[in-house]
Amino acid sequence: ITVKIRLGCEADTINCSEVVRTLRNAGAAAITIHGRTAQQGYSKPADWDLIQKVVQEGYEEGFGDIPVVGNGDILTHYEAT
Repeated sequence: ITVKIRLGCEADTINCSEVVRTLRNAGAAAITIHGRTAQQGYSKPADWDLIQKVVQEGYEEGFGDIPVVGNGDILTHYEAT
């Protein structure tokens, strides 16, 4: 199973590290993290540093073989090419 999550619901409830840890332990094959909270919508850039932190935690905890994909900041098909 693959899963896509956000950083959290609101800026003061960012819980992506805990959620990703739970998903890895449950057997997720891959995880995508959208780099903003639900509350932030498109109001700020994705938090690539936090996504990188979650990736690093995976390596440190022995889950480096489970891909973590960062997502966000691509608003048009022109930016994706």
